[in-house]
Amino acid sequence: MWLTTADTMQSILIERQLEPRSEDTFDLSVRGSTGRGTKQISPETLRDMPIVSIGQPEHWRVQDLYTLQKLPRSIRSKLNQDDFHLVRFTCTFRPVTDESRVKWARFRVNLCPHSSTGPYPLAFDLYPQQVVQEVRRSIKVTFSPLLKFQELEVSVGRAEFGFEYTEQVPLISGTLGTSFDPTWSYDAGRKREVEGTKEMYLLLKAPKGLANAQAQLELDADVLVRGTVIAARLWRKQEQAADPLTVSLWD
Repeated sequence: MWLTTADTMQSILIERQLEPRSEDTFDLSVRGSTGRGTKQISPETLRDMPIVSIGQPEHWRVQDLYTLQKLPRSIRSKLNQDDFHLVRFTCTFRPVTDESRVKWARFRVNLCPHSSTGPYPLAFDLYPQQVVQEVRRSIKVTFSPLLKFQELEVSVGRAEFGFEYTEQVPLISGTLGTSFDPTWSYDAGRKREVEGTKEMYLLLKAPKGLANAQAQLELDADVLVRGTVIAARLWRKQEQAADPLTVSLWD
């Protein structure tokens, strides 16, 4: 089975403007800084903050991605021990004006324990992991015999499962972390801004028969607005509630 990508986000989970982490911090509050500023952020600056959309995660069981006859033996062996699930996340960055742009952003998935039995699904692999060249090209991705993401160097006809991924600016770094909190970071590099739709694929390992799984999603960004760099976040509610954005991965 080859997965396709829609031209537009099909099911939007949340769509909001980025907001400052604090009403009185700027410049020195951003990633990599050592201090804090205390200048009040103007209403005009707040109105110019970029808009971010996060889509409802899409889910496939790994065994459903292959016909039974073409499921590699090594992958079948892993599936006899654990369940594996492929989840696709999407988010979109959209500028409001030419005077605001996202220079860096981080998308984090915090995996949650099962509500009653307690076990976690674990991040087994993710894609993309590292994009270091500022080019745009179409890549074909499948699973290796070890059930890891693998970029293809063969024709589509020789792979049973896969998807196409458009590698592009900005630079991307994906990290499994502790296996409970995988992240993807986007850096504009020499490009003007982080913009457009980003796709992230996560391969999860779960105990056999785990009926459902949830995750809490976070998005942080450094935003340049009218010459001021602001540490921003996508908040779940207008009043900047601390409640995390919790989503179902499968049920």
